[in-house]
Amino acid sequence: MHTPDISNLSHPLALYRNHLEFYGYRIEEEEGYILAYHTRRPGLLVRLVDDRGVLVSIVSGFAEDLGRPEMLEYLNELNRGLVFLKAYVDEDNSLVMESFFEGEYDRTRFSILMDNIQGDFDLLMSHPQTEDYLE
Repeated sequence: MHTPDISNLSHPLALYRNHLEFYGYRIEEEEGYILAYHTRRPGLLVRLVDDRGVLVSIVSGFAEDLGRPEMLEYLNELNRGLVFLKAYVDEDNSLVMESFFEGEYDRTRFSILMDNIQGDFDLLMSHPQTEDYLE
């Protein structure tokens, strides 16, 4: 497998940034992570993980009037259907869905990951309670 030479790139996430821009994402960069926004795809947080790969996250807020039991039941239903993403509630009471891309950037493998994330995101959006439960 060919590994691209990234020694001349100024940011370790430059290849991921370029890939996401090709997909039509608007990018904001910080040290160690990328925020990626799109009009028709989920917003992403792409974060470096100790020279092991990148963690790709989707974060959504829960409706304020949603009770904890309903939230957890919804999460359990989501996790039963999700294939490539794991879902959990973080300390800010947000829904976080994540997948890990191990190793160095590879265009084909990252494209597959993006397709897999989109498939699970579509499952989230088709869940009958998503519209009422998420902000």
